[in-house]
Amino acid sequence: MDWNKIRKIDGHIHILPENKRLEFIKYQGEECIWAKADIETYVDLMDKYNIKKAILQPTNDMYMYYSARETNEFHSKIIKEYPDRFMAFADINMNGSYILDGAPYELDYAIKELGLHGLKIHPNNLGIDADDLRLVPVLRKAAELDIPVMYHSNPCKTGFHDSCAPDKINKMIKVFPDITFITAHMGGMKYLDAFSGCTWVDISFILPELVMLYGIKQTNRILRMFGADRLIFGTDYPECDYKSYGSILNQMDFNEEEIEKISYGNIASIMNI
Repeated sequence: MDWNKIRKIDGHIHILPENKRLEFIKYQGEECIWAKADIETYVDLMDKYNIKKAILQPTNDMYMYYSARETNEFHSKIIKEYPDRFMAFADINMNGSYILDGAPYELDYAIKELGLHGLKIHPNNLGIDADDLRLVPVLRKAAELDIPVMYHSNPCKTGFHDSCAPDKINKMIKVFPDITFITAHMGGMKYLDAFSGCTWVDISFILPELVMLYGIKQTNRILRMFGADRLIFGTDYPECDYKSYGSILNQMDFNEEEIEKISYGNIASIMNI
């Protein structure tokens, strides 16, 4: 099976507000990665690579996006314009006591009023650890709303304090067993910790990194270690492209049933598609 042709849901992409995208172009040039983070370019890629749906992910970063409500409204506008093509996870920010007092209410508004579908937590950009108790109120609200939660888990930071390490994420998984958690980037270079503790993992961004470090055969072993029942297809577009992802995945040894789970079925079951 050709990964460039099979049906897929990309569980992890980024589309920037136009003024933010233009700022990247202004300071980094027309060829910068984020120049491609516009909706028109991405919809064309969906058609080319058979992406049936894509899930918009915020970064909890007011410099790349906006405040949480504005970012959620931006994503809501996209999913209303393309209801059959996009879903979106909600943003949160870290503004003083906001994450304790305001974030649960903003999440409630994002899901019930704006039509978003989950919660994204990026500990690095929030400046807190993944298991920080200040996240408890918003996670409690996510449990109440019965929505999935994605945690960013850094693909490359090793050797020093890592605020989004898989073992920290796993603490919250244990505290909130009624939440479906997705650990982004497969735990990064700490993938063994993600394997032993975390539940669902997406393969966004990390796949080319693993190949660069370990080669195709060891990357295949790592994916096999997690198993098709836990893996979720994602690219972190525009950080990574579909052509390179397809090339790598075409060299893995998953069978047709396993490919269907990774490319579509697992995330479809989480999102009730």
